[in-house]
Amino acid sequence: MTAQTLLRGANTAMVVFLVLFCIVAYLAWGMEAQLPLMLIAVLHFLQILLAGLFKVSYVVRLIAQNQLGLALR
Repeated sequence: MTAQTLLRGANTAMVVFLVLFCIVAYLAWGMEAQLPLMLIAVLHFLQILLAGLFKVSYVVRLIAQNQLGLALR
C-alpha cells in the first residue's frame, strides 16, 4: 500500500467516522425520549467507539503524511 493510498483512506475514514458520530450523537442525545433505554446505552457505547476509530484514523493520516514528507498538521 502506498503512502498516498494510505492518506486517502485515512482521510475518508475520518470523514465517515465523523458523520457516523454525529448521527449517533443526535440519536443518543436528541431522540432519547423516543428510543428504548437499551438502544440509548448502545448508542452511547458507539459514541466512544467511533471517537476512538476517528483518532486511530488521524494517527494513520499522520503516518502517511510523514511518509510523503508533508507537514504534519
